[in-house]
Amino acid sequence: MARIPRVHIEGGLFYVTSRGDNNADIFKDNDDYKAYLELLRKYKAQHGFKLFAYVLMPNHLHLLIELKEGITISDIMHDLNSNYTKYFNGRYQRKGHLFQERYKMAIVEKEQYILKVAAYIHMNPLILHLAENLTDYAYSSYALFGGARPTGPAMDEEIKELRARNYQNFLAGIPKDEMEKFGKELNKNTILGSSEFAERVKKQAAELEAAEAKKTGVEHRKLIYVSLAAAVILALFTFYLYGKTALMRKKYRDEIARKNQELQDRMAQERKKVVKDLEEKYSADRVSYDAMARRLELEKQKAKQLEEKARSAGTK
Repeated sequence: MARIPRVHIEGGLFYVTSRGDNNADIFKDNDDYKAYLELLRKYKAQHGFKLFAYVLMPNHLHLLIELKEGITISDIMHDLNSNYTKYFNGRYQRKGHLFQERYKMAIVEKEQYILKVAAYIHMNPLILHLAENLTDYAYSSYALFGGARPTGPAMDEEIKELRARNYQNFLAGIPKDEMEKFGKELNKNTILGSSEFAERVKKQAAELEAAEAKKTGVEHRKLIYVSLAAAVILALFTFYLYGKTALMRKKYRDEIARKNQELQDRMAQERKKVVKDLEEKYSADRVSYDAMARRLELEKQKAKQLEEKARSAGTK
C-alpha cells in the first residue's frame, strides 16, 4: 500500500492495518489484548476520533477510523503503537521494534464503503480460521452489537450509526470468500471510493504537499539566514577573542619582563652587598694579619739578637 499524505477528508474514513515485525505475534495472551484495547480507549477519548470497527489478531490489527479536524492518523497510530511497544518490550524483556515498518492505510469514501470495510474487519477471524462465528472472537468490536461490554473504547455512537445503516443484515449477506477478495483489493489501494472522491483526495493531498513544500522552502531560507547570521556572529566573536587574547599575551609578556628585571636588580643588589661584606671582612682580616706579621718579625729580630749575644759571650 503506497504512502499518501496524512490529510483530513470530509466524508472520508481511514482504514488502518498494522502488523508485527517479520509477522511475529504482537499479542501473546489475554492481558496483551486488554493492554492494547485500553490504549485504544485512552487515545480515542483524548483525540476525539470515531472508531467504527476494530479487530486484534495475534500478529496484526485492523482499525476503521473517522478523524476530527486537527488530528491526523499519524498522531493516533504513533500514540497507540509506540506506547504498546513500550508495554510489550517491558513485559517480555525485549528491545527494538515490535511493528513492521510503518502502518498501512487507505482513505475510504464513507457513504459507499463503510459497511463493506467494517464487515471485512469483523470477518478477519473467520477468514483466517481463528473462529467459526463472529460472536466467538473476543477481540473484535463486533461483540458490541450483541450488547457485550469488553475492555476497550466506548463505541455507542458508532454502533448506533452502523445499525441505522442495517449493518448486521449487510454482514450476514456477504460470503466469506467475497470478503477475503475484497480485503486483498483494499490492502493494495490507498484510496477507495468514487472517481469524484478520489479526485477530491488527490487535490487536497496536492494542496497539502504544496503548502508543506512552501513551508519547507520558507523554513529552509530562514535556516540559511540564521546560519549566515550565526556564522557572522561567530566570526566577529572569534576576532574579538583573538584581539583579546593578543592583548592579554602582550600584557603577560610585559609583566614577565618587569618581574624578570626586578629579580635581576634584586640579585645585583644582593651581589653588591655580599661583595661589600666580604671586602670589609677581608680588610679587617688583612689588618690583623699585617699586625701579626710585624710582631712576628720583631720577635725574630729579638731572638736573633739574643742568639748573637750568647755566641759573643761564649767566645770570651
